[in-house]
Amino acid sequence: MSLSDLASIGSFASGIAVVFSFIFLALQMRQSNQNQRSLMQQGRSARTVDILMKMTEPVLSETIMNAIQLDASKDPAKIFAFYAFACACFWNYEDSFLQFQTKTLDARSWATDDLTLTGLLTNPAYRAAWKMARNGMSDDYRNYIDAKLKSAGASQSRNIAELWDTYINEERAEA
Repeated sequence: MSLSDLASIGSFASGIAVVFSFIFLALQMRQSNQNQRSLMQQGRSARTVDILMKMTEPVLSETIMNAIQLDASKDPAKIFAFYAFACACFWNYEDSFLQFQTKTLDARSWATDDLTLTGLLTNPAYRAAWKMARNGMSDDYRNYIDAKLKSAGASQSRNIAELWDTYINEERAEA
């Protein structure tokens, strides 16, 4: 075997090594992308659960229920508490909106957030809070929510206790 033949074999082996390196790199990039999306989803879930847990605090839950049932409190502290809570919701969904725009949040996750956001925006209390908070949001998100407000329209708030009773009675009837 000549030196030229050995050089050809070495070149061929080197080419195969490069191909395997590219395949490995592609797999690594894919795994890294999946890990990043998983972290984004975890962050989204953590923010949402944190907001839901805050709603269980007695003073805040009473304030939220009064606001969404349109029991107009003139107490500035309660108005501010609901406004701050609504802003936290809006910023939570803005983050999801921006992540979805940059394709780091799954479309199904954004669809869930968008549906929840639409439900919130049918309530006059959240609509009023949006009007107060909208200038602190990014342009694209602000335009998106403003358009959603026009199409969603306001609706009457449902009494959560009555809704609970309806569903409990349905479950009892099926049992």
